[in-house]
Amino acid sequence: MGVSMKAWLCCIALLLLTSCAGTDDLRGIAAKSPLDRAVLVTGGAFFSSLAGAKGTFDLPDLDAPAQLPDSSKEAIPFSAILDVLQRGRVFQHVVGDTDAERRRQLRQQLRLRSDEGGLSDFLQQAREGGFDLLVLVEELRDGPIENQGTNNRWPVTFATWLLLGVGALIPDRTFESRATLRVSLRELQSGREIASLEVDSGPIELALTERTGLLGVIASIIVPPFWVSDDREAVAASVRATTERRLLLSLASKLKSELFRRRIADLAAADIQLVSSPEGTRVAVRSLESLSVVRLKGPGYRDASVSDRFASDLIGSRDLQRIHFHYEALLPKPAAGGSFQIMVGTLRGGVASATFAEESLR
Repeated sequence: MGVSMKAWLCCIALLLLTSCAGTDDLRGIAAKSPLDRAVLVTGGAFFSSLAGAKGTFDLPDLDAPAQLPDSSKEAIPFSAILDVLQRGRVFQHVVGDTDAERRRQLRQQLRLRSDEGGLSDFLQQAREGGFDLLVLVEELRDGPIENQGTNNRWPVTFATWLLLGVGALIPDRTFESRATLRVSLRELQSGREIASLEVDSGPIELALTERTGLLGVIASIIVPPFWVSDDREAVAASVRATTERRLLLSLASKLKSELFRRRIADLAAADIQLVSSPEGTRVAVRSLESLSVVRLKGPGYRDASVSDRFASDLIGSRDLQRIHFHYEALLPKPAAGGSFQIMVGTLRGGVASATFAEESLR
């Protein structure tokens, strides 16, 4: 009976540890269809502190008085944000702004709609580069780490510690960082915000080995792990690392969610979709305003006559359906492979575009 009980508890411990690791898997996010947009990513996770609070990412000295973080420094490397957007296949095409100084200035320029620093030229270059949207990483608003106490796994921790001596590996205490990451999507005509989201890390469960040092682990030989006090520096390091990873994964997940896709479609000047039909792929556009211009660009659509005929067919298909205008036309077969962009403009100057991969035509 004793051996069976030990084996059973080992299985529980392994399942708990495996489930914790699985929550941070990017593969499930990458398996979903990307948003049909080519985006230029700029800005950065620059510090924005909460008054009077010690933050998750700004803890140079836990015993020193609270210090204001350096707002010119990035709490999360820009390369890490790009990496998760690319590996998570969040958009059809993701490119990062290589000018670090411009990334710092753009946040303020876009908020004030100021053309200082060449904002108009930058947006024009982005449009000419074939991008559909600007992804602006606005800021990382730092927040404190909250200790929520021993969680409901303590019976498993106690039994595993008592019988196997490995209770220190079971996450038995819950913490939560109040740091949040804010990102906005902006159109490339004026930099106007289309949609935004703010993500947090959620509750973080730490095992004794993650929340204390060597002395704490030694103490757990005598007392159950959940009775061992936390080491603040160990907790800060563990929560900071997990928070960074969770923020990035949450960003990728929420950007690819159906809810956010609908938000972009509803708030953009027009929603552009590809639909299958017996005669081939068709382009469907829904807009609150009448379309005045349509452009089809890509390696397979260099023939201006083909693109002009498609534009004429699409605009000529206008159909008022309640409060929306609906347009639909057959997409010409491309003369060459590669991704392609469909751009539409409305009578009042609104512009929307979408980029589709070659696979969309299959």
